Amino acid sequence: MKKITIKDVAREAGVSVTLVSFVMNAKVGEDGRLDCPVNPETAARVLDVAKRLGYRRNAAAASLRSGRSNTIAVITTDIANNFFAGISRYIEDKSAEYGYTVLFCSSDENAEKLDSLVDTVLAYNIDGLIVAPVPGGRDAIAKAIEAKVPVVLLDRDIEDLDGVGKVLLNDVEAGEIATEYFVGKGYRKIEMVSYDLDISSISERAEGYRKSMAAHGLEARVDTVPYGDPQKLMPSIIKDAIARGVEAFFLPTYSLTAMVFGAMKEMNLRTPRDLGLIAFDESDLYRLGPSTVAHIVQPLRELGEKSVEVLHAMIENEPGDTTIILRPELVPGGSVADR
Repeated sequence: MKKITIKDVAREAGVSVTLVSFVMNAKVGEDGRLDCPVNPETAARVLDVAKRLGYRRNAAAASLRSGRSNTIAVITTDIANNFFAGISRYIEDKSAEYGYTVLFCSSDENAEKLDSLVDTVLAYNIDGLIVAPVPGGRDAIAKAIEAKVPVVLLDRDIEDLDGVGKVLLNDVEAGEIATEYFVGKGYRKIEMVSYDLDISSISERAEGYRKSMAAHGLEARVDTVPYGDPQKLMPSIIKDAIARGVEAFFLPTYSLTAMVFGAMKEMNLRTPRDLGLIAFDESDLYRLGPSTVAHIVQPLRELGEKSVEVLHAMIENEPGDTTIILRPELVPGGSVADR
């Protein structure tokens, strides 16, 4: 079958190729009209002809002509993760309001993969990039900045990286809120179980935890679980903590919470009887057990929508705040009892 071209549409509609180009590349305004210097009736006729003939706009060619692709990329650490999956939904919806198509990728916490993904999305002539940094990924992100592509850091920070937008949670406050809630309920031997403190969001949650513990004259202890086999190590971490008289765990990620719950079930332990728990993010898991689980909530909608808003402003060179810090909230639950 012969491919329908813009010339075919122009001939059938009885107008010039330039006029068809104006119509096919125009954006739709808030009033539903095309933003182009073409009579609305003529524009409607061109669109009807294009639809009838089956014409498809060549986005790659349009991108080369305009310098814009109307495409942005989002690189999370793991799009299957509840946190990033939730944010990605809001990013996609907000991007559509600005007329952007979104390319989603996962770096798997791997700096080399992040570097490869940045190369890949840059080849698509993206207009901007939203990225959750990984340890060792600074140079990969700097590559996008050097290519003059606007970049917004999401959820995680790189302090010494200039020229980027940032949409982050106040993670220090999150650590403080969790610890203060434990202390207010009478807990004293409180520990934080963590992954890798090279990740800014987790290190800042640990900073808030330590800060709050110090304010109450309590010794702070963070158990860092290697990425290698955390599920295998979790039972021994819990057993050791209970033997030392630990009363509660602050768990700064959802995945750690799931591992702790799994290990406690195997060990016939319950919360809050054996360990008080404060988790992170939303999950049905927190409502399925005998006790609901207290947890820190991140504003997923705001994180997603604000990241797109900041990126769009950078793409359009609009003035505005390029660093947005959002506040966490604690949802009480039966996993923290009065002592």
